[in-house]
Amino acid sequence: MSHAASTSGRSACAGRVRADGVRRNTSKSAARDGNATAAPTRRAALISLLSSRVLVETPPSARAKTTFVKDPSFYAEWSYAQPSDIIPYVEATAPRGDARAVLAAMDVFGEYYPMYKLGDEKGRILATIVRDRSPSKAVEVGTFLGYSAIWTALNLPPGGTLTCVEFEPRHVAVARALTTYAGVGDVVTILQGAGAERVSDVKKIIGQDDVADMVFFDHCKECYLPDLRSFEDAGIVGKGTVVVADNVLYPGAPDFLSYVDTAAGRYDTKLYDAAFEYDQVWKKDWTPQADALSYSVCRGPVEDAEVVL
Repeated sequence: MSHAASTSGRSACAGRVRADGVRRNTSKSAARDGNATAAPTRRAALISLLSSRVLVETPPSARAKTTFVKDPSFYAEWSYAQPSDIIPYVEATAPRGDARAVLAAMDVFGEYYPMYKLGDEKGRILATIVRDRSPSKAVEVGTFLGYSAIWTALNLPPGGTLTCVEFEPRHVAVARALTTYAGVGDVVTILQGAGAERVSDVKKIIGQDDVADMVFFDHCKECYLPDLRSFEDAGIVGKGTVVVADNVLYPGAPDFLSYVDTAAGRYDTKLYDAAFEYDQVWKKDWTPQADALSYSVCRGPVEDAEVVL
């Protein structure tokens, strides 16, 4: 995987580095959408930020995707009226304890019933990050049905653990069932509630004297920044913590991106280019959207700042 780091001080954006396999994103279409949650002024700020941001080209292995041909009879056999409806399909098509088969089954189910899960392309990027960073204590906020949690747990080092926070109780129940069925339930703890509500509980699990090695955000996009700051204040995120966030371009998290921008002095940040995973094919005017995962390494106190990518 090609890596690029952009380095600078607190107040200036100097010395941005361009490396082989890395391209600069100058397209405004990656962050433009009339239905996105960000207000127009925040959207403009995001576009301005991205015009000078270096994107890390996603490796071909993460992009590999075969054309999916739907079987019309699928809908008659498998319905999706509530989150738990995915469980019978997974149990019927994936062997218990085979995490990769569970992920594949969830991918197939998602082809018929599009859902807001990480998706195979981003899942492979996340898996690569987890393997590279080898976090012993990982945290996820926004677990949905457990798809990204399975990707993470599958790639943790021996003894590594993942603490998840999911707001919707029905999603928590499904995520617990599927992570257990996938054989990773012993390393995954799923808490129900909003990220801000479970800060103290997450901190207890991480340890009062420790910080998380990795945090993954994939929940309410407007919550990324306040939740990150709450995690910083609680000592969950500290020097060396890797913060990964999904959908930073679409629907977009401009305030969060501005905060973790390398030029701000708090984090060293790069973006992994990837397509938006929630393909809304039922909309007649829908077109695929460009997106990215952000990858930010906490520098710790500004006076101790150093490039750690």
